[in-house]
Amino acid sequence: MRDTSENFDTKKILQSPQPSATRGHENFKFVQAKIEKRVDESPSVRSFYLNAPLPSDPKPGQFLMVWLPNSEEVPMSVSGHEGGITRISVAKVGPTTEKIHKLNPGDFLWVRGPFGSWFKLDANFYLLVAGGYGSAPLVYAAKALSRSGKKGVYAIGAKNKSELLFLDEARDCGFEVFISTEDGSSGRKGVVTDMLDDLFSKFKFDSILTCGPEKMMFKVIKEGFNRGIYSQASLERYMKCGFGICGSCVLDPLGLRVCVEGPVFDSITLLKTEFGSWRRSPSGRREKI
Repeated sequence: MRDTSENFDTKKILQSPQPSATRGHENFKFVQAKIEKRVDESPSVRSFYLNAPLPSDPKPGQFLMVWLPNSEEVPMSVSGHEGGITRISVAKVGPTTEKIHKLNPGDFLWVRGPFGSWFKLDANFYLLVAGGYGSAPLVYAAKALSRSGKKGVYAIGAKNKSELLFLDEARDCGFEVFISTEDGSSGRKGVVTDMLDDLFSKFKFDSILTCGPEKMMFKVIKEGFNRGIYSQASLERYMKCGFGICGSCVLDPLGLRVCVEGPVFDSITLLKTEFGSWRRSPSGRREKI
């Protein structure tokens, strides 16, 4: 029978061996991050340039857990890292991100990480497919590819012209930019996946990277898989802990945790899971996408 008394040795419990996924990882400690610069990218997205003593440089595709006192901790994709300064691009979608949006240069927030897997960038010519806020890790990948002399196509979709992100940065990296907006205010009217057939006809891609709404990413990696193109997706799922304990971000039936084995997965792996069909709500309930 389990001991329900109050005579627990708290010190002994805290000093006991931790799961191998967390033991000895400096990444799991909060560090104070000073905001050096703030840039408005769109009406709903602000980038914050952070001076934070991270234990390692974040790679394209990895994320940080970001926290403010009296707020919940939230995962944020890294949208850039250069000269010891890390950029996160924050979409105002809830109470915590609304508080972050109110911060100014000189203010502080707290971060853990970097966490998770990252994009493999060993091919030559890439198709980057971004949906809305999903452009954050992709523009970081574009910069890394550019530094290695690699180029490609940056295809982005958004609701309207004002929500298109990082177009100039992608062009500066040598990527040809293709745009779609749902209201037709810029580029092709429709969603970004409407452009796939034309892009596959016009270019010969060695690899595909994608990030954005899950239904969109599913179509992108399925198209890539059917054409024999190695594809990777950076997933955005609800996370509570960031180190694989809570199970909120798990991909069944393989039991893959987006915060540990992900957030970047290849198409061969994702097509064996519920990706694109099911996810978990904040309460842990499995729900249809």
